[in-house]
Amino acid sequence: MSFVDRWLARAATADGVVFDFGGVISVSPLKDWPLYPYCAAKGVDRAAMDRGWKNYRHLWDGGFISFEELYRRIFVDAGCPPPDAATLADLWELDAVGWIRDLRPDTLELMRRLKADGTKIGILSNMSPDFHERLFVPRAAAYRALVDVEVISGLVKLYKPEKPIYDLTAQRMGLPPERLLFLDDMSPNVEAARRYGWQSEVYPAPETSAV
Repeated sequence: MSFVDRWLARAATADGVVFDFGGVISVSPLKDWPLYPYCAAKGVDRAAMDRGWKNYRHLWDGGFISFEELYRRIFVDAGCPPPDAATLADLWELDAVGWIRDLRPDTLELMRRLKADGTKIGILSNMSPDFHERLFVPRAAAYRALVDVEVISGLVKLYKPEKPIYDLTAQRMGLPPERLLFLDDMSPNVEAARRYGWQSEVYPAPETSAV
């Protein structure tokens, strides 16, 4: 059974399937990510990056701070000067663009076949407004064309794994949580969805999948 056929079988218990973006629609850049050595060369090591993301990433995703402010806080917390304009441009290319550089054809095929079967399709993603406007909308048009409901954290000022964004998504999908299947590459988001009554699964890494 192919990758897509396995997920179609899993989705048979749901009337709607909701997809995350990073690692699900796109290929995650986290493995061998050049962002880490770039920042390390600026004096911000991996541990400082991880602390900064834990403290501030959700604020960028939620639309509460800018990309510039995100990295200003990370660099300053690491004892480094705030990044200048050239460094911010590099960081945008390595970080933001890195998340959409490679899109997954297997997920697109899965969406197409679910849609053809009459399943409602949603996207629920932690995504900043600038990423959504500058990168997601123009580059993921083929995926968005199949979507009935799109809930983006930075546009609704909510974010996973908090309950309100799942509740809002279910409301917009027009389905009870138990009839929705949520696919995300991050276990905490999947576990949260299950606590809130959804069906939910960790979507496999791209190297394990094939259309």
